Amino acid sequence: MPHIHIRSLVAAGAAMGVALGLGACSIGPVDLDDFLMTTSVADARAARMAELVPAVDDSALKQPGTLTVGIPAIESAPLAVIDSNGSQTGLDVDLAHALADALGLSRVSFVSVTDVVTALQESCDVVMGITADNSWGATLVGNYAQGATGVFSAQGTVAPIDVSALSGASVGVQQGSVSQRALAELGTGAVETTFSNLNEAFDALLAGTVSYVACDAYSGAYLATAYDGITFAGTLDDPAPTSIAVASAELQAPVQAALEEVQANGVGDLLRVSWVGDLPTLTEATKVTGIVAPAPDTEEEPAEDGVGDATTDGTYAGDVTPAE
Repeated sequence: MPHIHIRSLVAAGAAMGVALGLGACSIGPVDLDDFLMTTSVADARAARMAELVPAVDDSALKQPGTLTVGIPAIESAPLAVIDSNGSQTGLDVDLAHALADALGLSRVSFVSVTDVVTALQESCDVVMGITADNSWGATLVGNYAQGATGVFSAQGTVAPIDVSALSGASVGVQQGSVSQRALAELGTGAVETTFSNLNEAFDALLAGTVSYVACDAYSGAYLATAYDGITFAGTLDDPAPTSIAVASAELQAPVQAALEEVQANGVGDLLRVSWVGDLPTLTEATKVTGIVAPAPDTEEEPAEDGVGDATTDGTYAGDVTPAE
């Protein structure tokens, strides 16, 4: 989607409203095109850019006047999506543009990141999509998404369901995924049915051949926007906040304030709905009730290779078909 600043669109709409209002009055012969063409979206955007007051000094940025944003290479839909034109989009990309606007910066540059710490030192002002587990000690701000294994249903259920609903029920999972292991470890009594990707699992859910699907909550909510009647039923584990890593102490407070502005003025909600529909903010209150957490392992398990849904080695297969 094109990234035109929100307030630019408002300004353009206001200008258009004035033009149409004048055209409706009895003021003699007027060429309406003269009014309609005087202020375009491009003009409004240029005017908005001229009004921006940066909240951070250029000395704190990798590039003057630019928010340089790292997108982890392992990220998957809906945080990062490659569209049909081969361009990267997603919740992280859209949120980065909103943050730049709130920071008073007219440009955004994106960098693919494999090492968070190195990226923040050398090439990025911020890195999106970071949790405490993969921050490597980087300073984190905000909470704009949450990571958890979600359960989805086509039965019109209201979240959160009780764990007893899973006992004996057929639950679709992606083979080799974190969600498959989480379902097995919790001892829910569910009957596991495996699929090669989430699309197949959701097709089976809609067809009624499985009663539930367990998968990454955000990936599932993103995919559910393309299916009628599939709803979120709760999470199997405690949600982990997804935050923004910042490169320096000078950026910490401004980025935090910018994120809070985006979340308070409604832009954050609009972006969230566009990618994950009506998925609620994941908290303890959205967790499937009655789950007893398994005892912690005494030995570290080796990472597995898997597909889709985040695998246990932290990679993604990009198996989720973008919702149209």
